[in-house]
Amino acid sequence: MINRNSPIPLYYQLIQEIKDKIESGVYEPGDTIPTEIELMEQFDVSRATVRQSILHLVNEGYLRRIKAKGTFVNTRPEKPKFIGTLKGFAQEMTQKGIAFSTKVLEKHIIPAPLKVSEKLNIATEDPVFHLHRLRFIHHEPVLIANSFIPEQLCRHIEDIDFEHNSLYDVLETNYRITLHHGRRDFEPAMPLSAEEVRLLGISSKTPILYVESLVYTQDNTPVEYVEIKMRGKFTVDLIQLF
Repeated sequence: MINRNSPIPLYYQLIQEIKDKIESGVYEPGDTIPTEIELMEQFDVSRATVRQSILHLVNEGYLRRIKAKGTFVNTRPEKPKFIGTLKGFAQEMTQKGIAFSTKVLEKHIIPAPLKVSEKLNIATEDPVFHLHRLRFIHHEPVLIANSFIPEQLCRHIEDIDFEHNSLYDVLETNYRITLHHGRRDFEPAMPLSAEEVRLLGISSKTPILYVESLVYTQDNTPVEYVEIKMRGKFTVDLIQLF
């Protein structure tokens, strides 16, 4: 439900509520979703919030509007899945000889939000290490990453300098965690906050790439869940790749 004490904007919380119902099958393809007034009453939000949320879900392909009939659920869009080499951003850029840098926006231990706890297979509000970073290529901002790791796996990791250390290197070297496999899901999206627009140096109408990634040990223990917001366009000097 909507949490008015959360820093997450109301319209984004409503987007997630509706999207979760679609992805879990509560709303099936072809179903009509509740009307604007019903959503306003159910979640105690304004009409503007409802309309902003619905428009976003229409743009993402989850919903379609039919004039004089209502708003309907589309066939659930499939997220493209990528399985490749298990490398972090720093490892990838270093291997290719591309100049990069990192700015740590936040790093602290927090209670796991519901979605994070489900992804990491831990109890809701169990402590997790949250690392919020802005990554640059050739001094140009290219992505925002929010990583979450169970705190029981990495005590005192919040004391480490992650502007000059790779997270994956720290996990493997300092905590003897062998990262074995993972999966990344990609989907197009639009910026959802003024912070994303500001940090990435884009307009609010510029499409971005949204990435969710889960990394596991060999015995399928989830180690890291990360959400990435990536600029849809940036330039890399390809001469460095050869």
